Amino acid sequence: MCTLSWLYTGDELDLFFNRDESLERLEAQPPAIDDDGGVSTLMPIDPVGGGTWLAANDRGLVVALLNNYHHPSRVPPGQAVSRGLLVKRLGKADGIAGVRKILSGEIMDRYPPFFLMAFPGEYTGPVKWEWDGETLKETWHLTGPALSTSSLMPSLVPLLRYYLINRALNRCSVEQSVPRLLSLHRNCRPWPSSVAVAMKRKGRATVSLSHVRVAPGRLTFRYWPGHPSESTSRNPFESHLDLPCSCSSEKESMVSDPSSVTNARQGCPCSNGPIVGPSP
Repeated sequence: MCTLSWLYTGDELDLFFNRDESLERLEAQPPAIDDDGGVSTLMPIDPVGGGTWLAANDRGLVVALLNNYHHPSRVPPGQAVSRGLLVKRLGKADGIAGVRKILSGEIMDRYPPFFLMAFPGEYTGPVKWEWDGETLKETWHLTGPALSTSSLMPSLVPLLRYYLINRALNRCSVEQSVPRLLSLHRNCRPWPSSVAVAMKRKGRATVSLSHVRVAPGRLTFRYWPGHPSESTSRNPFESHLDLPCSCSSEKESMVSDPSSVTNARQGCPCSNGPIVGPSP
């Protein structure tokens, strides 16, 4: 059970993700930089499966996964592979073509059903893949601002959340859109808490809120552990990645600085250095 919403404003992307989980599950580790494979990736880590549900890299690619409750799992008990490990690998992809290549080489039958969203750095809109246990379907040109899933009334609850998000964006100016989305992801009202964007019900709740912003030359990942309505006063864990940008008229090569946790473009005035940890 999770809710993902996004907003493109000019050449910037703001993405919000509420992760809903069992309250008995161990708390996830906050986003950390993974430099494996020549690509720097920011992602929180689930200590149970070792994977993640949300990954963003220094190519500007953001990948998010939600469980698909419309279809029963066909994987025999005890034989399923964590979907979070798939997201962890996809977080190293170089754009949509890279995501598609990794998916094409996967043995999909070992994964329970899921929705996968990929947001490329070119601000062309997200691409969605739906795995129903038999077929992997790819969809382009999505028009909606959100995707939600729920094990409780799986056909109705996501529609209610989509309605709330769509209505919120339609009733505010462009300048108010990002604060309005953040507020909506934090608040249990106006619907009952069991179906709200920031949900709570017996044994389950929204356990973290993530906000990823992709802008020219810079990716910012903010992460609040705990229920969003209760983490309002707490500073988030905030991390940054420098991205290739067009501030120079000539293409310049990317370099890796061993003393840095990001890949920074040589001579790029947009590279302000990384920040990892709770924001001040």
